[in-house]
Amino acid sequence: MPLVEIKNASYTYSQITTPALANINLQIEKGEYVSIIGTNGSGKSTLARIIANFIKPDAGTYYIEENVLPGIVFQTPKEQIIAGVVERDTAFGPQNLKMSKSEIELRTMECLSVTGLIDKYSSRTFELSLGQTQRLALSGILALFPDILILDEVTAMLDPSSRKEIIDLVKDWNRKGHTVVQVTHDKDEALNASRVVVLNKGEIVFDGATLSFKENINLVDEIFCDEKFYKDLQNEKSKLEIAAKKIDDENYETTLCAKNISFEYPELKVFTNISFSLRKGTLTSLTGPSGCGKSTLLECLAGLKSFSSGKLFSTERPVLSLQESEAALFEQFASDDVAFGARNKGVSGKKLLERVKKSMALADLPFETFAERQTFFMSGGEKRKLSLAGIIALNSDIMLFDEPTAGLDPESRKAVITTLRNLAKEGKTVLFTTHRMEEAQSADEQISWEELTSNEIKNDSFENNNQEKLKEQAHLENSEMISSLQKVSNSFMAPPVIKKSLVSIMPPVLKYILFLTLFISSLAVRPLYLCAIMLALCVAYNLISKYSIKNTLFAFVKLFPWLLLFALFQFLFFPASEGENLLVQWGIFTISNSKIKLVVCMILRTASAVFSIGTFIHTTSEREILDGLDSLLKPLSIIKIPVRYAVLVVGIIFRFIPLLIEEACNIIKTQLVRGGLGKVKGLKKIKKLLPLFVPLMIQTFRKAEIFADALSARYFK
Repeated sequence: MPLVEIKNASYTYSQITTPALANINLQIEKGEYVSIIGTNGSGKSTLARIIANFIKPDAGTYYIEENVLPGIVFQTPKEQIIAGVVERDTAFGPQNLKMSKSEIELRTMECLSVTGLIDKYSSRTFELSLGQTQRLALSGILALFPDILILDEVTAMLDPSSRKEIIDLVKDWNRKGHTVVQVTHDKDEALNASRVVVLNKGEIVFDGATLSFKENINLVDEIFCDEKFYKDLQNEKSKLEIAAKKIDDENYETTLCAKNISFEYPELKVFTNISFSLRKGTLTSLTGPSGCGKSTLLECLAGLKSFSSGKLFSTERPVLSLQESEAALFEQFASDDVAFGARNKGVSGKKLLERVKKSMALADLPFETFAERQTFFMSGGEKRKLSLAGIIALNSDIMLFDEPTAGLDPESRKAVITTLRNLAKEGKTVLFTTHRMEEAQSADEQISWEELTSNEIKNDSFENNNQEKLKEQAHLENSEMISSLQKVSNSFMAPPVIKKSLVSIMPPVLKYILFLTLFISSLAVRPLYLCAIMLALCVAYNLISKYSIKNTLFAFVKLFPWLLLFALFQFLFFPASEGENLLVQWGIFTISNSKIKLVVCMILRTASAVFSIGTFIHTTSEREILDGLDSLLKPLSIIKIPVRYAVLVVGIIFRFIPLLIEEACNIIKTQLVRGGLGKVKGLKKIKKLLPLFVPLMIQTFRKAEIFADALSARYFK
């Protein structure tokens, strides 16, 4: 009997009439390595989820051998991470399978070693690079020791080196006798398998040995028809280079010139002294390993981040298409979303309609077919193309695209590269990042991250060219909102390195007891002198822990306007003590000694709470917070109260809040690029921000649904 057998299966998603899969017949034997390939929207991910017993077919039958444990790794690594600490995330699945503590520790160590993350054992998960995050997602599933390992486009967002590491790991896993099913758009990855299954419009059109698939030239060309296309582009590029030799560089108009740009976070240098130029009418590629800083550089060029040093000169502010395409969709219908940025720039009427049609055509989304499509029900590939169309519609002279082909099938990648090529032919300056060398080599100019960071690229030949048109660019107005949100995210967690102090070296449970004693007592006391004593104790707690008193005071200052508002309410609505002399009386607004004491006590209690919470968070790692909570609640497990769920909820909060803040940052970035926030200040800014809650709420529900899938994939019940 096969491990998995699917007969005459079909599946249709709600609110979509066309079946994602129709009449599927498939058997998977023990020890096989099967590749599933096909275009975007062909049903690959749906079939992978059915194989994993994640969803049930609407019609037909599904059989899985008894006691066979499937494990599925999804395409987007960040959305699969459950815990905030690396080892806790890998251990999560085995814990759900009710393994012993020693077995959980053994599996965790083994799988982190296999995936090359053992040195990150105690690291925070959000600090990992994209490649490391993907390996962690794989580690969490491998720790289940699944009988069938199902990989859904797990290398789509990775650079060649990281991709090779993952594939070598998967091949080694298969050689040990484990069954592997891999969904991929990559030709080399697909041909590593012993068997290939090809999907087209929800149906299996080929299922056979890899050798037989290789011999089927027409089918190979239909699925991976990129060879001739990229060769033609490189020939076209060669013609441009021949023509360029006949023309002095001075005749090429420089539209962007970066001089010695550096960027760093408070505790991390990202890049230093980067210099390069871009020319009008050229397509330039930028390549480099995952996590090296390419996306950060593009955000600096687009004005979303303020660089630490250096200067940027350009004919106008570049516009950026973010790698996270979901964050670029604001409107219900596709055509309205494309029009969003252009409308903010003042384009209207027939001109707006023509620009929307042209932009959608360039992005390979014909207006007639896609204008009335609801954005949130489009496929992943269609959403990415739609986000590109929204940037194209801005009609900027300088356009930046961050990984525009990530997650797309070869045909869609060709369409995107053709789009970028056509924009350059129209006279636009186009820069895009990619992990695929064939795409990079098809550009007019190639820049590698190694060249940039080693200062091999100089601006000397472009120094005086078109200088009168180049203006120095600063960051976009209101871009400080992004850093403010990121500071909020950081306030929910301890710093990477906690200063050694009498407080930090305490066992987690003692840290909890000390914090809760101070926090609850400071809120419970009422007399003014006791409030003052509690504040003094909380300040002493802060000083002994060596946590910056400046940071605590800054947090308190942020809260102070709200305290004044509450004080006003007290002066308005709280009655004075009976027989008390009123110091001020103006209608219902009265001030007396008792009210002043009440307000002062409120301010002192709030200050005490801020000092105690800030000190606890910044002297206690996430791991200690969860371990301490587990120890505190352990007595409740005696009476069968599920303590683990409470600890899990706290862990999810630590993981989920940074995810949502990152989502909000991406939405604001796209809004800034597409002119949604403009130069508004004060109350007008709040008014402009209100519509952002709609896409943020939609993304929150989407993240919650994906997070639930991630929990299910680790067998949490």
